[in-house]
Amino acid sequence: MRQFSILLLLISIPFIAMDPNNLSKHKSKRLVFKKWQTQHRRIVPIPIEATLDENYIEVRFIENVDNQVIFQVKDQQENIIFQDVLLAPNEQETYKISLADIEVGHYELLYIEEDMTLIGEFDIE
Repeated sequence: MRQFSILLLLISIPFIAMDPNNLSKHKSKRLVFKKWQTQHRRIVPIPIEATLDENYIEVRFIENVDNQVIFQVKDQQENIIFQDVLLAPNEQETYKISLADIEVGHYELLYIEEDMTLIGEFDIE
């Protein structure tokens, strides 16, 4: 039985690792939050899903947030080129960050909550 479970896990790994938009013709991709910083060591679920499109980042809240939330976009030199504060967004909200005036380069999207900061990286080509 253990060998069967391991075999099923090995078979499912490529499907788990596939990008859900892989077969889509629409040029958008999910931002993956690679870094996070918290004041307390605990498991923290990521409360948002961010999708990068050509002209904007669309942020969808996965759960209700009781605190204020700060969004920042920083360039490679750590300059803040966008910042906005939302008060207690709920999971039905979709928030868009315009990228129309942003030059080609590597950027970070920061999601800052009361005791947590999530950082997602993306490139504008």
